[in-house]
Amino acid sequence: MLPYLIKVTNNSLSTVLAMSLLLAVLYRSEPAGKKTYLAWGAAIGAAAALIYAVLKRTTGFAVREYYDLGVLLPSIAASIGLLFTFSFILFARQAFTDSKAYRFVLHFFALWVVAGWTGYTLPDLLLYPFEFAVGMDTIFNTDFMYKVIGYLLALLILFLVGVAYFSTASSNKLPPRLIFPTLTLEILVMAAFEAMTVTQILLGRNMIPRYKWLMKPLMWLLPRVDGFMYALMALALGLCAALFVRVKSAALEGENPAQRRKAKAGAKRQVRWGATVAAGLVFSLLVVTVGQSYANRTVELSPPVELPAADGKVFIPLENVNDGSLYRFVYKASDGTGVRYIVIRKSETGYGVGLDACDVCGASGYYQRKDQVICILCDVVMNISTIGFPGGCNPVPLKHAIKDGGIVIETSTLESEKRRFK
Repeated sequence: MLPYLIKVTNNSLSTVLAMSLLLAVLYRSEPAGKKTYLAWGAAIGAAAALIYAVLKRTTGFAVREYYDLGVLLPSIAASIGLLFTFSFILFARQAFTDSKAYRFVLHFFALWVVAGWTGYTLPDLLLYPFEFAVGMDTIFNTDFMYKVIGYLLALLILFLVGVAYFSTASSNKLPPRLIFPTLTLEILVMAAFEAMTVTQILLGRNMIPRYKWLMKPLMWLLPRVDGFMYALMALALGLCAALFVRVKSAALEGENPAQRRKAKAGAKRQVRWGATVAAGLVFSLLVVTVGQSYANRTVELSPPVELPAADGKVFIPLENVNDGSLYRFVYKASDGTGVRYIVIRKSETGYGVGLDACDVCGASGYYQRKDQVICILCDVVMNISTIGFPGGCNPVPLKHAIKDGGIVIETSTLESEKRRFK
């Protein structure tokens, strides 16, 4: 559950925050009417993401880096144009900002910003579900269910944060002189992230020279890429804090008690929206920090035991592996390659014997957590009763025999599998 909670949050939280504030500002600053250009922007971005996801799944044609260039370059240009047009709302005369020409330019830039943010974020969200069953024989297991729950929970939290942030920014308690600078900073943060991503792609594809003045800041930014998301979270929390202060200090207006009660209820509603944003961001912060640290923790494995071979056979006494624990062994092949294999007791008379590798994840290996055997690379939980059988992320079965009170494995069998560990 946790890996997809982290993935979806990292992938989408920045876009949700920036998009929610942008939509709130557009709805507040424009005359009443349909905002069809926003729907068109979202539709264009979603269509591009869907086409890419389909091509990615069905062909080898789709290359994410080229797709990102096609999405991000127009988005960066539109972001700059949008900031320029927004500046007129604060400094130009009302008649100018209400003109059809100005509105057309504003709508044009907003459309392509929405399309760019949507088109960049959606492909991963569309493709993640296809990863859920990797390494599994069937989707009817708890591991698949946990992945689905993590994915859906992240989407639900992001949706709530987005709606709450939109409602918070739409509050009449927050003046334009506070809203517009916050939105400007959020757009600049998004544009800076997009520019870094584009630069990284261009350098990686050798499309631009590796200038020292360009490489130095890029190398500094890449390990700190989460800072862009943290900056957006800080701006959102700052706006929520400003709302709390203004609501608390504002006098309740109304000509009669009924109107004052209505104003009080509205103030409480605004505070609840702000509190929802704050709670969602705190939870998201814990997910991408504490959760990420927990998910990336290093599994400490005991070194595999090397058993001596005699007469072309390796012998493992059953009494040494009959307690239900996972045992790891290694055989030194003729060329020095360490061929790792595992043994675990499955029942009174049954033992699972296989390589410490699988056909899906290679020689990443396995470890035991309580009564579960887990793939180190993809975190898939093995059904212990299926170890020793082929399929999915199960260990590659190892031919063996049980006789004379032990497990006997031919060294020729181990030699034939050394390629997996090179």
